[in-house]
Amino acid sequence: MSPPLVYDLSRLVTRVLHATPNGIDRVDLLLARHFLLHGEFKTQALGLGFTGPRLMPDRISRGAADRVAAAWREQAVESPGPQGSRSYEALVARLRGESPPHGGASRLVVPRPRRALNIAHALFRHLVPSGRTPLHSAPRGAIYFNATHFPLEWKRHVAWLDERRDVRPVFWIHDLLPLDRPDWFWGREPVLHRMRIELLARRGAAAVVAGASVESRLHDHLARLGRSDLPVFRLPPPTDTLFGKPAQFDARLAELPYFIVCGTIEPRKNHMLLLRVWRDLIDRYGNDAPKLVVVGKRGWNCVEIVAALEDEALRGHVLEVAGLSTPDYKILLDHSRALLAPSFAEGFGFPVAEALASGIPVVASDIAPFREQGGEGAVHLDPLSPSAWLRAIADLAFAAPKTPAERRAPIAVEPAIEKGRLRKLDEFLRRLAP
Repeated sequence: MSPPLVYDLSRLVTRVLHATPNGIDRVDLLLARHFLLHGEFKTQALGLGFTGPRLMPDRISRGAADRVAAAWREQAVESPGPQGSRSYEALVARLRGESPPHGGASRLVVPRPRRALNIAHALFRHLVPSGRTPLHSAPRGAIYFNATHFPLEWKRHVAWLDERRDVRPVFWIHDLLPLDRPDWFWGREPVLHRMRIELLARRGAAAVVAGASVESRLHDHLARLGRSDLPVFRLPPPTDTLFGKPAQFDARLAELPYFIVCGTIEPRKNHMLLLRVWRDLIDRYGNDAPKLVVVGKRGWNCVEIVAALEDEALRGHVLEVAGLSTPDYKILLDHSRALLAPSFAEGFGFPVAEALASGIPVVASDIAPFREQGGEGAVHLDPLSPSAWLRAIADLAFAAPKTPAERRAPIAVEPAIEKGRLRKLDEFLRRLAP
């Protein structure tokens, strides 16, 4: 029998502030839909309240995930065209050289009509002004599940867990990077992440992690905090089923050699290596050099990277895109020569998993989270060796082009089946019942 479950929606309902989801957001969205709409658990949603956390009314919580997905434009493209949205069409024109960058800029920012109104409406609806407090109203013996780290560092949000000892907290720990490499993170993030791990050690019933490398580091931290006994369940996050679907063919991109790097623009993602490689490619091949599409928002400590992106020498060959919807990204990914992932460190690496599920070649750093994902189409290289990356990229760029369908059969790993992985999570959570 499944115990009752309290799922923390606090992060998801605030992510309308962002134009597009990141990897943790996608996991949060999948799990929210699973537990609130399709799962076997009797689930209540927990939200942020003005005076503390509140259990959200069912009529609000059950539609929350879809409303956030709609704000991100995850459910449909913005126009009924045969290929993609108007923004996608603008991107294709840029890649083909048919639409010169406005004002010389090499950045394309996807507009979000009525975004301010949508944000105001979502926050008004989801930041619960009233409702029941979990301290008094959470079901006896419930599992409290937080899949995002947020807002575990807010004492007011989690204080009720210390008084409700019958509630079993389970946290999805995506990485320990703020503790292992605090220089890669902003402000107080290392301090806040330490608070989350300390809360897990003090009150946690279990943790979920994406891979063996995170599991090992988490065990190390928990042992130092006296919780070597804490169960840790390893579960690679389910990939959105969109990435396992056949490609939507676009003849305009079929023979155009371009590559994609996807992720927040910040030092840890190692964009600078690729920009150095692209300067060498342009010097060597001129106008015949392949193109690079940098997909992602600008993040922390990225001034040097942005300056490099705006280098006149890269103009016409490197295009930065922010706010691209997932359906449009999937079409773009399906026609690329490869996804490039030169990160110095990751907790998991969602773009790599999505590319492998789509049957797209991957050139990735030789780091444990990427190696764990496997995939016949993955090549792992030293993130400090531009020459190795240049050779691999040139080989792919100037090979005979193949359609997405031709590439898919020998390269694709078995797609991460969403329902199968979520079923394993359900089984683990049921085992926590007393």
